[in-house]
Amino acid sequence: MTSLSRHIDSLSVKQLKEGDPKAFDALFNKYAQRLYNFSLKYLKSAEEAEEVVQEVFMYVWERKEGLKPDSSFNSYIFTIAYNIIRKHFIRKARDNSHKDDLIYAFLNEENNLDQTIDYKFLLEKVENIINNLPEKRKAIFIKRKYEGLPVKQIAEELGISPNTVENQLVAAQKQIHRELQNEKLAGLIFYVLFLSV
Repeated sequence: MTSLSRHIDSLSVKQLKEGDPKAFDALFNKYAQRLYNFSLKYLKSAEEAEEVVQEVFMYVWERKEGLKPDSSFNSYIFTIAYNIIRKHFIRKARDNSHKDDLIYAFLNEENNLDQTIDYKFLLEKVENIINNLPEKRKAIFIKRKYEGLPVKQIAEELGISPNTVENQLVAAQKQIHRELQNEKLAGLIFYVLFLSV
């Protein structure tokens, strides 16, 4: 996210905090499709992905007085979506007799995960890593990861080969994975579940 985009978000969040419905609409229009693409990738259901988007923005509206204009709105709403999707996985895992032991154990630790793992911190860390990627690599990663565009379309838009797009995505993933290793298990599972392209 560019500094200009973050500044615009900050102004919109400040207006929303004061109850301005137009600011809410502006943020919804900017982020709804990104949240939808993000959710659809993991839930594999258009209806459930749409429900995540609605639930995220309902949460934002109902708690608008507590918003912090100086914090990353992008990280804030993806943290909310992350937790909604995580709860979905927990429900599915409980009903699935062939559940993945690693993910199920991660989702159902005895410790309170909301306290032991700071999702917002991880999202902000990833955002910082992405911002520090080379410009072309960053643009490719954002188009694939957050906008949900296929490799072929990204290649056409940027005037490069699909192979170059794939190589840049792999390089971006490796850098994110490498830097998240410092967060140990939490960061790595976060990467596996939510950042692999």
